[in-house]
Amino acid sequence: MRRAMNAPRSATPRTHLRLYQPPASGANTNRWRINGHGATITVWTAEEWEKLEERPADAQYYPCGIWCALRVD
Repeated sequence: MRRAMNAPRSATPRTHLRLYQPPASGANTNRWRINGHGATITVWTAEEWEKLEERPADAQYYPCGIWCALRVD
């Protein structure tokens, strides 16, 4: 039977995963990559949409009551 051996420790310390908390001002946006390009989606509730002074012309309404606009950087 073989004995279990300890794996050698790495010289570089491991980084721990942390939960990302977006700032309050960007709570209705999310960023990710599409085919390597940065993308941002912004979402508004119907109430937030009505309060906007300038509304994006390319935003789309969804039947669940939200407006979304996608931007590719």
